[in-house]
Amino acid sequence: DKKQIMGELMKIVLVKKILLISMLLFSVCSNAQEELKFSKVIQSESGADKAELYTILRSFVSTYYLNSQKVIQMDDRDAGIIICKATSIFDSPSLILSAYEGWLDYNLKLQARDGRVRVEVSNFFHHNKPGNQKKAQLGVLTTSDVYTNSGIQKKFHNKVWVMLQEHAFQISNQIFNGVEEAIEQGVVGSQEEDW
Repeated sequence: DKKQIMGELMKIVLVKKILLISMLLFSVCSNAQEELKFSKVIQSESGADKAELYTILRSFVSTYYLNSQKVIQMDDRDAGIIICKATSIFDSPSLILSAYEGWLDYNLKLQARDGRVRVEVSNFFHHNKPGNQKKAQLGVLTTSDVYTNSGIQKKFHNKVWVMLQEHAFQISNQIFNGVEEAIEQGVVGSQEEDW
């Protein structure tokens, strides 16, 4: 009888521990922020096939970046995928925020399929210029509205955080618009050029 009661108590304690651990894991997961990412599927009005769209994307990358060979990390014609790692300059709008000046790195994935392409801009990472305060390097951009809720530099960090998110949005929109324009213009060299 005593063993049976002890067994029941042990079961209750175990169930309570499992519930507590589950609740803790849920609260940690629900507070985690997702990395900032922008994605867009662009349709080809002309119904271009995968090979044609890949050629357009490859041409876009070659003209959009100063040194496309340095930017391209993966270039797979058969899969219709181009992956780039690029950098955009981040300038401070005021002297008081100059410690945050530096770069915003990002990844670009271009994927072609028959009749459409997917453009994804992700993995935004802010790093400041060498010699500037290390605390002014905000790192990976997430979907969070604020960078921090505490600290002496909270006000400045949060102000720049929003500016970096806006900069990432602008970068993405410029790329989306450039790819749309390239697709509208069609395959490079497919039209007879009159010299």
